[in-house]
Parts: sequence; C-alpha cells; structure tokens
Amino acid sequence: MLQRSLVEAIADLLTSDGKVFLQSDIEAVAVRMKEQFTMYGKGKLAVVDDEDCKIGRGRWLNENPFGIRSDWEQHVINRGAPMYRLMISKVDQCRKK
Repeated sequence: MLQRSLVEAIADLLTSDGKVFLQSDIEAVAVRMKEQFTMYGKGKLAVVDDEDCKIGRGRWLNENPFGIRSDWEQHVINRGAPMYRLMISKVDQCRKK
C-alpha cells in the first residue's frame, strides 16, 4: 500500500511537528502502515501517544481527530465495525534525546 519512497519523502518534507493521520478498517493494514512509517521514517517520525489523542484499546485513536468522517469511515462505523486510527508526527531531533 505504501511505498518506501513516499514515507521517506514525507519524513523529509513534513514540517517540524507536522502530522500524518492514518486509518483503516482492517487492523493488519493499519499495523503495516504503522510499521512502514516507523521503518522508513529515518528516525524523524513517531506515533503520537499522548493524553490529548484519546488512545483506546490496542493503542488506536478512539475517534477521527478531524471530526469529519469520510464516506467509507461512516459506512464502517454504521455497520458497527472498528476503525484503526493513528497519528504520526515529525519529531524534533533535539527533543528525541
């Protein structure tokens, strides 16, 4: 789904504290996206994991942080299925120490 070159470009071009929102209705796909951003992010990207993000069971975001659902997201929610969401942020290299 994601190509290494895309993740590397995002890691290079995203502004400091910039964010990427990922979601899927298939847990294995969401896990794979998370792994790819971690693996190919050149140490510049990290999963946002703080109190403000309302992390739920399985370490996934409980809600879409933008408050507006895509048509597919709404379809999945309406049928009672879960969405697997996470936020990736570009981390300031100085703060990583």
